[in-house]
Amino acid sequence: MSSLVFSSASGAVEYVKVTSGESLTTNPNDLIELVGFTRGLDTQNFRPKIEFEGWGTYWLASISKVHDRNDGDVYVSTPVPIGDKFVGVTKVSIFGASATLKITNASEINKVGPTSVLVLPENARGNYDLIVEASSDSVTWTPFHSQAVQSITAKRLFRVRIVHKGQEEAKAKAAKK
Repeated sequence: MSSLVFSSASGAVEYVKVTSGESLTTNPNDLIELVGFTRGLDTQNFRPKIEFEGWGTYWLASISKVHDRNDGDVYVSTPVPIGDKFVGVTKVSIFGASATLKITNASEINKVGPTSVLVLPENARGNYDLIVEASSDSVTWTPFHSQAVQSITAKRLFRVRIVHKGQEEAKAKAAKK
């Protein structure tokens, strides 16, 4: 079994290759995606499979018996699509194949983009405004008043600034001159 890990500050995405006869213990909250596989020999009596404990058996091919007028009866295997995703899995076992799985740590699922924490210094004096602004190009920013964000704003960038009230007033006066 081999793995390659891509991680961020709070979680990770891991690519793991599991070969026939091997098992991999997984967190049932993680998202597991089948990103590739190589089958062994399919026969009438054996089909390669992955057993996802907590989910079920996933056959890596379906076997169909077809009649070829030159060769008689032949068995044709049809591959399953790559990209199928599974959750609730506690163990993965492979039989008659090898598979590459993308395992996304549960902490990365439904993660909202980058976050920042703004902190006023302990020695701050005076009053401050929190200004939320939106932009579609990260150059031009306009005030964004607290509201529900609709799907049409999904492509917008948001930022929050802390501005000392005296600074903002001085800026406004300078802009008028």
